[in-house]
Amino acid sequence: MTVRMFVCPACKEKRGIDISYGMPGSDLIEQVERGDAVLGGCMQEIGAPDRQCLACGHQWEIARRGAPQQA
Repeated sequence: MTVRMFVCPACKEKRGIDISYGMPGSDLIEQVERGDAVLGGCMQEIGAPDRQCLACGHQWEIARRGAPQQA
C-alpha cells in the first residue's frame, strides 16, 4: 500500500500523513511500525488533528469543503 503524503503547513515538507483513530487492526499496527501511519487514540474528538508531519511532528486538522469555519 502506498502512503499518500501531504504538505505540512508548518515546515512545508511533503511528509504529512493521516492520523488513524480507533482500535488498530494488525495491518495498521504494521504500518505504524514501518512509520507509514500515526495512531491518534481510541476516539476522535471534534477539532482533533487529522494529519501529522513525519519531518517536524506538527499535527493539523484539514479544512473540509462546506464545513463551517471556527471563530
